[in-house]
Amino acid sequence: YESRATSCSRPTLQTFGRRFLMSSFLIGSCNFPRAWACKTRFSELMRGAVIPSFLLASTVFAKQEITVDLSGGANMDFVWIEPGMYKMGSASSEWERQESEGPQHEVSISHGFYLGKTEVTQGQWKSVMGTSPWMDNFTGNGFRDQFIDDPINPAIWISWSDAQSFMEVLNSKSGDSVYRLPTEAEWEYSARAGTTTMWPFGDEYFVNLKEHAWIWSNTAPLRSQPVATKLPNPWGLYNMHGNVEEWCHDWFGAYTIDHQVDPWGPQEGTNRVVRGGSFRTKGFDKFRVAYRYGVYDGRASNNIGFRVLMLAPESSVPTVLKSQSWGLIKAEQ
Repeated sequence: YESRATSCSRPTLQTFGRRFLMSSFLIGSCNFPRAWACKTRFSELMRGAVIPSFLLASTVFAKQEITVDLSGGANMDFVWIEPGMYKMGSASSEWERQESEGPQHEVSISHGFYLGKTEVTQGQWKSVMGTSPWMDNFTGNGFRDQFIDDPINPAIWISWSDAQSFMEVLNSKSGDSVYRLPTEAEWEYSARAGTTTMWPFGDEYFVNLKEHAWIWSNTAPLRSQPVATKLPNPWGLYNMHGNVEEWCHDWFGAYTIDHQVDPWGPQEGTNRVVRGGSFRTKGFDKFRVAYRYGVYDGRASNNIGFRVLMLAPESSVPTVLKSQSWGLIKAEQ
């Protein structure tokens, strides 16, 4: 794999070697308490450079976005998510709050990471896996199928176990365990994007929800839609609400009130966490950031997809093999 750093201005140097040498100088000569001080100069320098994966740590300082070239010709865009702390779940007074959303508790995300700018698309899935599982369920009846075969639409009819197979192929080809599903805590942290309201755009769903999400009331015909065709959240992530629901890594289980650091959920369970709501989801309350429920990890549907988390090399922690029903998962904890 190669990664392509992207930002805002044309580079001043013409070769990658000179770009990298100069970027090393910029990084070494600047103070990066939050890695912002020289972001503009570094981003200008690295724009358009094809970066070998072993140099990927250098792109951390560029923040913003990077593009990874997948095998088979497709690309995947990632947004850098800063570490931080937030309140996970919902307050007891929140509108339509579900019991499973509490108790609200503090969570620290100690390492930054890259998160897919959108759900995995059909084109990206086919590029990596060479299959089209959604077509195995195609009948030609649009009312029943609720999808079309289109490379910019979300990959659907993907079970949690299928998503793990996708990550396994990515990691195998990258030579490292850097790709995985986000944990539920990482997903909610990214969806909130530094906000504390029911949605990252505020508390009034009837004003802004349809501008940010494909839901049953603004989707005609009723089916999944091309990604990144609604407004992103404040951190530049698209479709965190609506279009298709998204698998998280965790087993679905009860919260505790304790402050947690990088939680991975229960050690065992029956269902996996699904977040975000979909074009089929009825009820505005089910698109709230805190709303959560569980789905059997072998189940696939036309309204569930997933998003990829990519670890930056400097945020990686020792790899442990965790045994699951589908085989061995490489988990970064």
